[in-house]
Amino acid sequence: MNVKTTFNFSQTIVANAIVCGMCVPTLVSAQGIPKQGSFEATYYGVGSVTKSMPMEGDDAVMFFEDTILVPSNPSVPLFQSVSAKCITVGYSKGASNGYCIYTDKDGDKFVESIVKPGPRAAGKGTLASGTGKYKGLEGQLDWELVAFLPADKGSYNYIGKKTGHYRIP
Repeated sequence: MNVKTTFNFSQTIVANAIVCGMCVPTLVSAQGIPKQGSFEATYYGVGSVTKSMPMEGDDAVMFFEDTILVPSNPSVPLFQSVSAKCITVGYSKGASNGYCIYTDKDGDKFVESIVKPGPRAAGKGTLASGTGKYKGLEGQLDWELVAFLPADKGSYNYIGKKTGHYRIP
C-alpha cells in the first residue's frame, strides 16, 4: 500500500467517523449556542506532511494537512459535532502556525488560528471569522495533543484537547 492510498484510507475512516458522529441522536441544535462561554473539547485527527523542504542538518520546513473531528458532546455547544480541515506550516524541530476551518452540520463555519511555539505538541489558538450562527465569533484557547495513535507510513493519527472561552455578539 503506497502513501497516497494510505492517506486516502485514513481520510475515509475520519470521514465515516464524522458522518456517524453527526448522526448520533443526542445532537444539540447549533442554533442553541450560548452567546458566550467556556469549553473543554476532545478531538480526533488524522494528517500528513504534504510537503517538506530540507533546511540545515535534519531540520525542514514542513506543510501539514489535517482533518479533525469533534464528536457530539452536549456540554460543549460551540464544538458540537463539527469537523475541520487544517493547514499548518512549521519547522520539523520547532514552531508552527496554521489555520483550521470548522464546519457544522448546517454548513456554518468558523476559523481557528493556531500557534505552536516550540517542539512540544501544544499551543494557543484564536477563534474568529465565523459565518451564519458564528458570525462575529471571538475566542481564545489552549490546545494539546494528548495521544498519538498508530498510523500508516506517511500519516499520523492523534487525540487532542482544547480548553478556552468564546463570545458571539
